[in-house]
Amino acid sequence: MPTLNWKEISFLVETIRPEIEGCFVERLIIPEREKLPSGYFKGEWGMRLTSKKSEGFILFSVQPRKPYLAWNHGKGPKACASASHSAFDLTLSKNLKGSRLMSIEALKEERIITLWFSQPGENKIQQYGLILSLIPATPEAFLVEGDPTTPQEGWRILARSRTIRDEQKRQEFYLPPQGGKAPQNIEIRTQFFEKPNSFYSEIEKQITSECYSLRLQGLQKELKQHMKQAQERIAQSRTSLREATREPDWQKFGDLLKSSLGVPQPLQPDSTRAILDYETGETVKVPCDPKLSLKEQVAKFYQNQKRKLRRLQEAELRLERFNETLEKLQSAFNTLTVEENWENLTSAEQLLQLPSTPPTALSEKEKKARKGLFWSGKSFTSCDGMTIHVGRNKDENLELTFKIARGNDLWLHVRGRPGAHAVIPIQAGKSASLETLLDAAHLVIHYSGGENWGKAEVDYTFKKYVKRIKNSTEASYHHNKTLIIQIDQSRIKRLLDQHAKSL
Repeated sequence: MPTLNWKEISFLVETIRPEIEGCFVERLIIPEREKLPSGYFKGEWGMRLTSKKSEGFILFSVQPRKPYLAWNHGKGPKACASASHSAFDLTLSKNLKGSRLMSIEALKEERIITLWFSQPGENKIQQYGLILSLIPATPEAFLVEGDPTTPQEGWRILARSRTIRDEQKRQEFYLPPQGGKAPQNIEIRTQFFEKPNSFYSEIEKQITSECYSLRLQGLQKELKQHMKQAQERIAQSRTSLREATREPDWQKFGDLLKSSLGVPQPLQPDSTRAILDYETGETVKVPCDPKLSLKEQVAKFYQNQKRKLRRLQEAELRLERFNETLEKLQSAFNTLTVEENWENLTSAEQLLQLPSTPPTALSEKEKKARKGLFWSGKSFTSCDGMTIHVGRNKDENLELTFKIARGNDLWLHVRGRPGAHAVIPIQAGKSASLETLLDAAHLVIHYSGGENWGKAEVDYTFKKYVKRIKNSTEASYHHNKTLIIQIDQSRIKRLLDQHAKSL
């Protein structure tokens, strides 16, 4: 923002004085800045003025390092609906709305502007002053009450833009400085004051540039965070692919054991059965579970082979998808430049599904919450249309539970066994139906390897009741309820098929 010296402030005041003195205050607002992530600047206000001949708009700011006052004809920007109003805002509006602007002055050799207003009262005319201290390091605005012709007596402070928590440092009266020792040999940048609204145009131009800069910084940070997460996902997928590739050939074990069903082979002390492979002529040691019959063991091998193929396929798909995502993120990051390029900026925001304008319907807490990491693992949609995120290993569980999930999201885990975590994101004022809980419970069981358990118990609670056990990868939880599940294979198949179609 262009910072004005004391001579330029005096010149600006003289330029706009004929335009605004005698006007009435129609409304005080916090201007909407559509291109700003928050929707508005803290420390910036607007004052709409009207008269019989014209209407205009005073824009003033006491933001550190960028204070300003400017004037423009017309109604000016819209009021920001999502802005939070401070006590200073409310006091300004209460006392100045409907008042008449009597005078505007720049204190000699100071970066201070005084605007005086008159407001009809019950018994007398009330006089209020808006004092704008435009010193870049410590800008501040005061609303005062008193006689503008007696500054030496001080004016009573009704409100100030800066909050002073130390009562001993609070001022009851504002005493204007009696002239400073400002340098005299400074120049006036006349290009800012060619017309009464020239400086306003320059301010709006600078605000647009600052909006771009702030959006760019936030977007670059988001992109770096998402790229880091995509790289972690790629590493995890490669590990899963490597582990699945290293698994034994369960199909071969099943075929060999199946071929020997008519000729029982004794179980060795190391829980294996020595079976002749007629194709190679070699004797193969087939690992067996002593608790299972031969038919059950064959079925187990074939089930393991299906699981292995599924893991290989899923790991390959994830690896392909995350590599593609990383490429898109890197490409979007490379298109961003310091020079204003709103098209590339908007495209990158759309890639991350970030709002290009501030969401007005969300609270500040919800806005902050929605800035968290995105979940790039397995996600399903319940029969009621709710999202279910599933973590399938230690790394995914930790990330899902302690980075992605929010306090009132529902968290599920198989009771008494190590296994998958599931999270059902819950919006404010909403809840999950029993059917959604059953869908999530079946997914937890499936990804914990329990498709054939018959019955299983799944605990669920709010994520805020889940804590990570210190120096471990495990979690403890309380205030939980338990679902006793009779496993429904058709429900699991529906969820898996639906997910496969969405890939």
